[in-house]
Parts: sequence; structure tokens; C-alpha cells
Amino acid sequence: MIGLVLNRQQNKRNIQLTDETRSETVGYLLPDGERRFVRWLGFINREHARTLPGARPVRLVDISRIGEEGAVSVSWSDLPADRHVHGCLTPEGAYAVYEASVATVPAPQSTSTTP
Repeated sequence: MIGLVLNRQQNKRNIQLTDETRSETVGYLLPDGERRFVRWLGFINREHARTLPGARPVRLVDISRIGEEGAVSVSWSDLPADRHVHGCLTPEGAYAVYEASVATVPAPQSTSTTP
């Protein structure tokens, strides 16, 4: 697998999430729009995610960019405001799901104006 990286923003600070940054947390959306934070577990292939007992799909929040590690630097792509990274929530924490690259899903339609 190529080296994938997510950029998570927290209090105007950028946090890079990789397969090695297991001490970080990542947020996900509940159906009512509330955010919860859990342990970051890294990246998982979509097919493998489907086999995990008790796993369910979620939208990861506060991700601003998706990157691929190159030989010298990370090549970043901004994540549009109306998209979220597709996540896999397990009892241990959450993964970002990928196939050929990180998967994204549309942001839910909300009537709330809270950021």
C-alpha cells in the first residue's frame, strides 16, 4: 500500500494521521450530527473492513486534506467542505477506509448552523 496521510485540524493545529500515529484521536459523526472522538487506528482496506466483527461505517470529521507520501514529500489534495472521509468504527477506535485511495462520502444535510 502507498503511504496515506490525513490532515486533521484541531484548534487551528494540523495533525497528520498515518498508520504510525496510533496515539491520536479522530472524530466521527453520529446520525443526529453530534461528534464523538475515538482512538485513531490507521487505514484499512474496504474489503477487510467488511469482515471486522462489530464494525460500522461512519463519516470522519475535521479532515481537511488527504495525502499520499512520495519519495520526498506528501502530495496533498484538499477535501471539499461537503465531503467526509469514509471511516470504519470498531470497538477499539476508527479507521479511514481506502480502496485505490482514501474513500470519501457526502456530508449529511443539516439544518444546524453550528460548525
